Amino acid sequence: MLADVPDEETRGLLHHYLNVLSLPTDRLRVTTCRRTFSGWLGRRISSSLGGAYAYLPRCNEHLVLVNLARIDRSQPRAVEIVVAEELIHMRDRLDGDHRRHARHGYDRIADRVAALTGATLEEIRTCLLPVQRRPFRYLYACPGCGRCTPRRVQGTWSCRWCASRFDPRFVLRLVADLDVDASSNGMPATHQS
Repeated sequence: MLADVPDEETRGLLHHYLNVLSLPTDRLRVTTCRRTFSGWLGRRISSSLGGAYAYLPRCNEHLVLVNLARIDRSQPRAVEIVVAEELIHMRDRLDGDHRRHARHGYDRIADRVAALTGATLEEIRTCLLPVQRRPFRYLYACPGCGRCTPRRVQGTWSCRWCASRFDPRFVLRLVADLDVDASSNGMPATHQS
């Protein structure tokens, strides 16, 4: 087992549930770092994940992420729930069950985590910190209908009300940068296009 797990509690829970679920460790990589997991996987993963399991058939390896930054450590069983859940996914994969979550916290896997850890379904559903979305930063307007659309990132889009598919005639134009900074006396910066 290749383990990049500096957290003592997580390491202890990993060893416990690897034994309980009779899982092999020779082709297992475990980390608490989302960036490391993304490197192993070869693609970016969402920062909202509390944990993740992946199987790489090209090298016959099992990957587990326990994203401690997203786990609500104020709840006593939160880390245990995430570790047990990801290792249940591995157990399922080894047993030939390739199904994924139907609805996280409300499906068969949540029931299995509850039975294995002794946690309630409510503890399972609330073990992660709430996702905090970034505020809208940019305001775009359609040259055709004039409707304004807030966006979190800059980009090129066409108006969804004027065209069902991308149409260069209705490309949204940046009209305001909603990022309030001290130099503009608390007023949003506007841009002329």
